Amino acid sequence: MVKNILPLISLLSIGIIFSSCKPKIDASGVISAGEINAQHFVAIGDGTTAGYMDDALYHDGQFNSLGALLQTQLKLVGAGEIYMPLMGNANVGTNANLLSRLILGYKTDCLGETGLSPVRFAQQGEGSSLTTSVYSSQNKFTNFGIPGLKMIDTYQHYIGDPNDLGYNPYFGRMSIDQFTLPAWSGMWSTVSDNIFNGGNPTFCSLFLGIEDVLPFAKSGATANPMTQLFGPPGVGFEESFASWANMFSVQNIKAVVGTIPDVTQMPYFTTIPYNGLNLDATNAESLNQIYGPLGFSFTVGSNPFMIEDPNAGAFGVRPMVEGELILLSVPLDSVKCHQYGSVYPLRDEFVLTLAELQEIRNQILAYNQVIRQYSNFYGLAIAETPDFYSGLNDGFVYNGVSMSAKFVSGGAYSLDGIHLNPKGNVFLANVFIRAINKKYKATIPQINALNYPSIYFP
Repeated sequence: MVKNILPLISLLSIGIIFSSCKPKIDASGVISAGEINAQHFVAIGDGTTAGYMDDALYHDGQFNSLGALLQTQLKLVGAGEIYMPLMGNANVGTNANLLSRLILGYKTDCLGETGLSPVRFAQQGEGSSLTTSVYSSQNKFTNFGIPGLKMIDTYQHYIGDPNDLGYNPYFGRMSIDQFTLPAWSGMWSTVSDNIFNGGNPTFCSLFLGIEDVLPFAKSGATANPMTQLFGPPGVGFEESFASWANMFSVQNIKAVVGTIPDVTQMPYFTTIPYNGLNLDATNAESLNQIYGPLGFSFTVGSNPFMIEDPNAGAFGVRPMVEGELILLSVPLDSVKCHQYGSVYPLRDEFVLTLAELQEIRNQILAYNQVIRQYSNFYGLAIAETPDFYSGLNDGFVYNGVSMSAKFVSGGAYSLDGIHLNPKGNVFLANVFIRAINKKYKATIPQINALNYPSIYFP
């Protein structure tokens, strides 16, 4: 029997309270570029700018990317045509591990229960897309959204070198290097080289920094260290961002830059509750026999999961506490059927403790202080994205439709629990549009999110 449940969240009991906040669409009817020249607009960023969603880059996602949405509205005030490094239009897509995009499909778990869950669209992704150049000397790209791109990567040569461990294939397929440089030359251009050499942007958006912390957070704070704050461009976050701000100023380019949201508020980190271990009397008694000598007790009903923690006494295990997070990468079948998270504590790679969360959030605060400081000094517009992402956690109503950060059903995030879906990207684009309008005295209309899809249910 097919049950109408989500296996990924069958352990959960999370409720979202929706507020009556309703984002407004500019209805003045007056459209003006204000102080900007949008003719040669270029969007610079990571996967969000590129249209990465559902854990892959694919054709439809690119057309609903932050960069494409912004340029569509900027065309109303003189921006040119959109040129993106498009994937094949079969919509299979690919991620860096050559897996196809996620869709909602039916999946049977270890308990034999079948329900809706994210599944791969195909057995493999469009891997050939990452080894085929899409560079064109006739049509310069207006979207430099590159999945996985860090702030520091924009000044590094290695991301274009297929022989380097830091190579980014999403950048490699669109880089001028693939078209002009022999493989043996060892001379690889940077992202900024590709944008400014042979091109002359008149207005830019810059939304980077999420990837400078996200890999660390997704590892449970066990690997992939966050970008250090100080150091020269390509090494330190501050100097890398300052170089972008200075370049905009020197070349007389106005720009809008986004501050960085708290990535730990995304569904990838918030979907599974810390106390989602539901026990009957028999299991509670069994765990009390195991952990009672350590001073831990369990009751019938909801209990905190057990985790590994090297700082938790001689045995290095303890119950989770409120505020700590479990990642969606945790093997849920092991949790449901093999006592993972109870008899066998969750490994550190699947958990963010309070101390680890504080480390991540402090780094984001430091990055944002840099962004605001240099943006104000150089007169750039600032899109405060943390407010928007936090608003999704609270939930809001838009034209009668409830939106939230709830995994799958909230309407804003894609199926990877990190990147927004098309409707979510519209709300984010409107944050940037409002910042442009405010700073540069423009009246660019906001986008109606109801015209865009969220997640397709089978």
